[in-house]
Amino acid sequence: SGAHTLGRCHKERSGFEGAWTSNPLIFDNSYFKELLSGEKEGLLQLPSDKALLEDPVFRSYVEKYAADEDAFFADYAEAHLKLSELGFAEE
Repeated sequence: SGAHTLGRCHKERSGFEGAWTSNPLIFDNSYFKELLSGEKEGLLQLPSDKALLEDPVFRSYVEKYAADEDAFFADYAEAHLKLSELGFAEE
C-alpha cells in the first residue's frame, strides 16, 4: 500500500477514481498521514486501505510510517528490492 503515495486509480481499470494523496507525483509518507486523518473530499481511500487501520498489527505500521518518513523509506526500499529480485513469471 505504501506505493499508493504515488499515482491514482483510474475508473476504467479498477472501478475507482482518484488520487490517494494531495500530491500524487511525490514519493513520501503522505499516504499514511492521509489514511490516519480520515476521508477527505477529493482523495481516495479504497476498502483495502481502510482495512489497514482496522487490524492492530497493520495499524501500527501505518502509525509508524506516518510519524517517521525515513522508516517508511528504509522498509519500502528493502521490500521493493526483494520483489525486484523475485522477478516475474512469463506465460
